[in-house]
Amino acid sequence: MSAPGNMAAAAAAAAGMPHGHLRSGAAVSLPPAIAAMTGSPGNSGVTPRADPVKLHQMKKRIAVAAEAITNAADIEVPVVPKTEFAERMIAKAIRGNLLFEQLSMPAKQAIIRSMTPQAVRAGDVIIRQGDTDAHKFYVLERGAADVYIYKEEWGEERPVLSYGPGSSFGELALLYSAPRAATVKATADGKLWVMERTVYAAIKRSDQEQIAAERRALVERVPLLAVLAPEHKAVVADALELVEFQAGQAVFRQGEAGDRFYVIREGTVVLSRGGVEQERLGEGAFFGDRALVNAEPRDVSATADAYVACYTLGRRAFNELLGPIQSVWRYETLRKVPILCNLTEQQLFQLAGCMATREFSAGERVFAKGDRGDTFYVVEEGAFSITDDAGRELAKCGKGQCFGELALLKNETRAANVAATTRARALACTRAAFDKHLGSLAGIRNMWRFEALRKVPLLMPLTAQQRLALCTAFASVKVRAGQAVVTRGDPGDTFFIIEEGSCVVEGEDGQELGKLGATAYFGERALLLNEPRAATVRALTDVALLALGRADFTRLLGPLQRLLESQAAAYATPTTKIAKSIGLDDLKHVAVLGSGAFGRVTLVQHEGRYYALKTLSKAHVVQTGLQEHIKRERALMAEMSCPFLVDLAAAFQDSHSLYMVMEVVQGGEFFTYLQAREVPLGEEEARFYAGCVVLGLEYMHDRGIAWRDLKPENLLIDTAGYLKITDFGFAKKVPQGGKTYTLCGTPEYLAPELVTQSGHGKAVDWWAVGVLIYEMVAGYPPFYQEDRVAMFRAICSTDFKFPSHFSKELRDLIKRFLVRATSRRLGCMPGGTAEVKQHPWFRGFDWDALAQRRLKAPYIPKVSGPADASNFDVPQTAQHGKRGSRYISTGVFKDF
Repeated sequence: MSAPGNMAAAAAAAAGMPHGHLRSGAAVSLPPAIAAMTGSPGNSGVTPRADPVKLHQMKKRIAVAAEAITNAADIEVPVVPKTEFAERMIAKAIRGNLLFEQLSMPAKQAIIRSMTPQAVRAGDVIIRQGDTDAHKFYVLERGAADVYIYKEEWGEERPVLSYGPGSSFGELALLYSAPRAATVKATADGKLWVMERTVYAAIKRSDQEQIAAERRALVERVPLLAVLAPEHKAVVADALELVEFQAGQAVFRQGEAGDRFYVIREGTVVLSRGGVEQERLGEGAFFGDRALVNAEPRDVSATADAYVACYTLGRRAFNELLGPIQSVWRYETLRKVPILCNLTEQQLFQLAGCMATREFSAGERVFAKGDRGDTFYVVEEGAFSITDDAGRELAKCGKGQCFGELALLKNETRAANVAATTRARALACTRAAFDKHLGSLAGIRNMWRFEALRKVPLLMPLTAQQRLALCTAFASVKVRAGQAVVTRGDPGDTFFIIEEGSCVVEGEDGQELGKLGATAYFGERALLLNEPRAATVRALTDVALLALGRADFTRLLGPLQRLLESQAAAYATPTTKIAKSIGLDDLKHVAVLGSGAFGRVTLVQHEGRYYALKTLSKAHVVQTGLQEHIKRERALMAEMSCPFLVDLAAAFQDSHSLYMVMEVVQGGEFFTYLQAREVPLGEEEARFYAGCVVLGLEYMHDRGIAWRDLKPENLLIDTAGYLKITDFGFAKKVPQGGKTYTLCGTPEYLAPELVTQSGHGKAVDWWAVGVLIYEMVAGYPPFYQEDRVAMFRAICSTDFKFPSHFSKELRDLIKRFLVRATSRRLGCMPGGTAEVKQHPWFRGFDWDALAQRRLKAPYIPKVSGPADASNFDVPQTAQHGKRGSRYISTGVFKDF
């Protein structure tokens, strides 16, 4: 095919259409308008990979979002009768298509059955270039069609491709709404089969949820995995691979080293020894599970009786996810011991590894009252009885329970007698071994408090010594389930950290605003401001909290206000909240800061202070179905306060628009700064900016929030040169181990699980961090291609190349972020954000200095004063105060 032909094919692909038959003599180049419609740079040639020089002129990328489906069962999926010929043709048309590859066979059949017929006549327009109401995918059964593109310099449409029977086009419309990049016209009478986006999304959502539930149920059946916590069972379920065997094919043979276990999804497996059948296993049965423990030889052969589909997981993959299963068993037991609640996952695994196994016969005494207490026990098998001097039984301990734990904390004699009542086995750890491997338990408790304080943005300027002093001032508080810890409107003078249990945050009408678990904190503003509580925090379970009052804080450190004033250069105070109700007329317009598909941001003044005002048309929000997104954005911003996130000061509405008054960040968009450079960032500079993003994400992820729209366009540079995360329209709380399914984000930054809509969580943000760091240092994103479908395929196969100037450490960092399996993605493993910070690329990087804003930024924007908007590249002739179409809320925005 000639070069012009390749250009034409790329143009068609940009419209979401596979290559059809190229018309002879079609010599065209890709118009900038077409590229712009897909959010791509307006360059006129076509190259398989991004050209850094051309991407230097990149236009701002627009985020995309599919309609949220609360319940797939709410969507009516039609069943339309078809001929056998039509069904085979549709099946062939979707075969190998990225959007259908992840579906199970029943789901593919549902897709085929749901497609509706559409007759076309010669001259009919099937798709029109620029049409924003794009939500259909087509398969051409009979007839023919041509693809046209319009270019201003031509002043006309020109044909570039032809389609015949069996062709399919428009699949990107099944993912999200984007303007069509080409026109498709019927050139002969014919028949189309049409797939609707909502139907596709409902079938896919239902299919993925069913597969996930099936995997979880299969994991639950394996006794070896019964001890795992629910979140770890979810990790194992996600990591299961589907393998298929034909009749007579060996799954494994007797004598082979065992390295993986299997759970049967479909079919029958025959187990035989020495050629003699021992057992037949059907759907839901598992076998080979001892392979998770060691590599002992298989004692039987396993053979498929007919077609068999199994889920499988290897020992090596299991160990990478959770560690050796023996340690996991011990870890799961230790994490339930109250006295050890402050240990991290890593410390618990370390403790599990240093415990020794002790065997006891029935009636054997473990220790007597008055003995020196220096050993802690966890029961693995059997039972133990705890008695007093008179022989009265005080308690029993069975599998998974512990006794003698105070020996790790205090050097006291035993207060009771303990003996085995059956043959038993226990794990034992002496205080000396504990101290040697982990340090003293009392010290760990203080260190846990120390680390918890370090995460509180308001307290970031404290020195290590000041933080340690605060650790000793905490009081322990216990609250029963259902009781309020703090009540909305009450005076606030105490700061809390949750040690054990969970709480719920309630709004004005008792609606749930969020949940808080162990290590979460609240009420920190009470140490600074004498203001009433903004929300009620109620115990969901019995909770143990650490409490710090303003009086103790002041006694130890002096008034916080003076402390902050003395470190003003190293700390950005939260935006001053606007306590009273305000309206548009209370704000004085100064300048336009930005304008996009979802709204406009202006610089405004209120009572001598400057803010950024985000204005959203209610009509546009309703038309695009983003009501819940916007309400969630406002609620989450009100909940958060962090130097690396843009702060919310107030929110209000009128009959036309929604308004959010936010902290103004005057250095402009990070995207604009990158595009203005002649060369990409050096690794040292990129490290600083990546660090800002990591700390912002750490803050959000600690609260269970996935951001879902990381890109340079959503990062602002403050007057000190630090980055702040902005635009929380796609942010959402995702429970630990849970998933959400709505596709949203910016195409170049989408993680594979977003593209395939297989369910996602906070892991999508760490994928995006990998893309961001690559783009900062390369000058372009790793998967960028003009053809969106090809780009998404590259994302799902993690197909990218490194520029030659990337260091070995940077390559490793990005490779570990850009991993398709979320359970093995950096930031998503047991070490969490700590593993990101400890990666060799960040070696020597001072995270504390960054958090306290003591590091010098690579670039300091020029700002003449609080009203300076010169760093925002927006025409100041943009209209201010123009009201959009009228939409009077009838309850949709009641709580905004």
